[in-house]
Amino acid sequence: MARSVYFSFHYSDVIEFRVNVVRNSRDIHKIDDTSLFIDKSLWEESAEKDFNSLRKIIDDGLKGCGVTVVLVGNHTAERRWVKYEIIKSFTEGKGLLVVHINRIKTRSERKITRKGANPFDRLRLLVDKDCEKVYFQELINRKWVPFKDIPFVNNRLKNSKYFRTGHIFRRTDAGKVFRFSELFQQEYCWVQSNGYVNFTRWIERAAEQVNR
Repeated sequence: MARSVYFSFHYSDVIEFRVNVVRNSRDIHKIDDTSLFIDKSLWEESAEKDFNSLRKIIDDGLKGCGVTVVLVGNHTAERRWVKYEIIKSFTEGKGLLVVHINRIKTRSERKITRKGANPFDRLRLLVDKDCEKVYFQELINRKWVPFKDIPFVNNRLKNSKYFRTGHIFRRTDAGKVFRFSELFQQEYCWVQSNGYVNFTRWIERAAEQVNR
């Protein structure tokens, strides 16, 4: 059955056609004329949209998706809306993984570029002492500050095992801090890890991690 997948990315990587290479690759979309997953992410430039309008577009795009794939170029980790898409995906119990696309040659200069930072290293969550709320922070200028777009969410159930019934923390996790890269460790290079062949397997692993 085809999975619904949401891609998170920096729009500059659409202009340079890197994102397009991943999303349009033959192995992803069809084998024997059968689609392997449904792409529900956003193509359009977002700079002219106000906060509430863009947040609604993203939230609607994420509905029904089981996995969010973060396509990482040079500056993806700095993009506000990539951070929002990651945290929003987490709060909805979606699988998450990172795919580096810097080794896909740019359309303008036909060059590869340096590897960008993993956005999961720059986001973290804190479980409160009563295990009732989960707070989110981002790394800005080497300091952890609250992520204002989604400051916190309520923990869904107490004393439940994390990743068994959704993104739920147990009492033993009270007061702990987790970087997203600790919780979601799937990180690949599209070129070096042969994404054309392996991408659907990565999606399945990410989905299985959160019991989807």
